Amino acid sequence: MRHLPLHMTQPKPIGYAFLAALLCAGMVAGAPFAGRWARLGIARTRMHLRMAWRAIAPLAMPQYTDAPLQRAIHIRAPSQPPNVTFVNGHLDPFTLDELRGYGVLLFFGTLDCDGLCTHVLKQFTRVKAALGAQAARVRFVMIGVDVGRDRPHSLLRLVRSYDPDFMALTADAQTVLPFAHKHGVTILRSPHHAGGALVPLIPYIIYLNPQGLWTMCFPLGMPAEEIADEIIYSLGL
Repeated sequence: MRHLPLHMTQPKPIGYAFLAALLCAGMVAGAPFAGRWARLGIARTRMHLRMAWRAIAPLAMPQYTDAPLQRAIHIRAPSQPPNVTFVNGHLDPFTLDELRGYGVLLFFGTLDCDGLCTHVLKQFTRVKAALGAQAARVRFVMIGVDVGRDRPHSLLRLVRSYDPDFMALTADAQTVLPFAHKHGVTILRSPHHAGGALVPLIPYIIYLNPQGLWTMCFPLGMPAEEIADEIIYSLGL
């Protein structure tokens, strides 16, 4: 899949002229749809503009060297996560079914996962801020994969040091490891930690829609505002 360039060379004048012509034509042709666009939310409008730009940029400026951007990965066949009973930070049993009706961002981590967990939790705070009032319809969850080392209350203390609404769940290895693998996350035993601590390789943030289906993944480098727009679109707002 081709994306917008990250690094651009100086475009030729014809590139600007062609782009201007396309935009003008779009304005004329799109006049009857102005009312519809006016009814779209800001998030949807931004998404449509990004998609339109990605479509016409290669035509307008073909001399640009294309490079990949961090974009949402949409699951072609959304799946229901396995029915797993976790333990929350208060040592109560908890299932993801209890989050039905909310969008859910989740990732797998440990108290010591080489800075990646810190990166994701900071990204969670940025996404929540970008969601604004719609953040009330989203839950942010860290699933601990090394219950032998990371006690539930310790995970809860970690996530709530970033935001008091963030959640922490965990389960025994026989439960959580297959659950992580089901979502494409690899868990390794680190040779650099005493006793072979479990270390998750975090390729992306997982998104479950309000129906509890795994519908999207967000790369770690994707801008928080774009993640928020995708979530708002998913929520049907």
